[in-house]
Amino acid sequence: MKNFPMFLKMQDRRVIVIGGGEQAAQKTRLMLKTEAEIVVYAETLEPELAGLAAQGAIVHRSGTPDAAAFTSAILVFSATDCAKLGAQHAALAKETNTLINVVDMPEFCEAMTPSIVDRDPVVVAIGTEGTAPVLGRLIKSDIEALLEPELGVFARFAGRMRAQVAQKIDLAERRFFWRWVFSGAARKEFRAGHHLHAFEIIKTAIDQSQIDSGTGSTEWLCVESQNTDDITLGGLRKLQEADTIFYARHKHDRVLELARRDAVRVAYDTALPEQQIAELSGQGNTVVLFDAEPSRRLQ
Repeated sequence: MKNFPMFLKMQDRRVIVIGGGEQAAQKTRLMLKTEAEIVVYAETLEPELAGLAAQGAIVHRSGTPDAAAFTSAILVFSATDCAKLGAQHAALAKETNTLINVVDMPEFCEAMTPSIVDRDPVVVAIGTEGTAPVLGRLIKSDIEALLEPELGVFARFAGRMRAQVAQKIDLAERRFFWRWVFSGAARKEFRAGHHLHAFEIIKTAIDQSQIDSGTGSTEWLCVESQNTDDITLGGLRKLQEADTIFYARHKHDRVLELARRDAVRVAYDTALPEQQIAELSGQGNTVVLFDAEPSRRLQ
């Protein structure tokens, strides 16, 4: 690992963007998602940036930032599309010990811009150390498909409940409680679009200091090959949500790598252990039956 991934606190901090064209606009759009003050240095601004300056969303300054300006910033973007200027800005950043990203010139960068999946406050950053940005964007697309668009709403609600959980749930049980919140009935209801019901489930569990494990469920997942590309998005979610997975022995070693690491895995040869499956489901577990034969089902 040549680059260490880290999230920077941006509240009450300053970010400098050098340049007034499309590259500068792209970096400014990204930084507008944060709470940082954004100062754009350029003689002229393209229309989008000019509009943001007129609205007071960014600060526009003409000319070139000096060493004092660099020192005042937590991060600098050099977005001039000019190799000579990029090298000059990188040298000034090194002199002032300032993090800099020189757009499309990784050899000058002390900070890399990752591909970002934004479910504020849940943020996923994907980096390839500047070697394969297209791959980073493809991975971003995969993760975007996995995470529900309004996941941030769920996370913010859970954050507001932390004080109540600290008061009513024993310390030894809190980790299990939060795991249940994000992987149990409440999360499933939220993903299904039943947001208020999901929040009520959590509130009730906190008030009663007791988790309602529900009645559980049994899902069938059929994959006829060892090719992980054959797994659908729905199938992947089943594997990630499963508490227990029953699978045909020696048929799905590679595909099972996609399952939750802490899911219990039970291999079988020919006959499904129907009584064990029914008992687990009745205890509130999510059970996935994993096989390669689409014709075989529990009767």
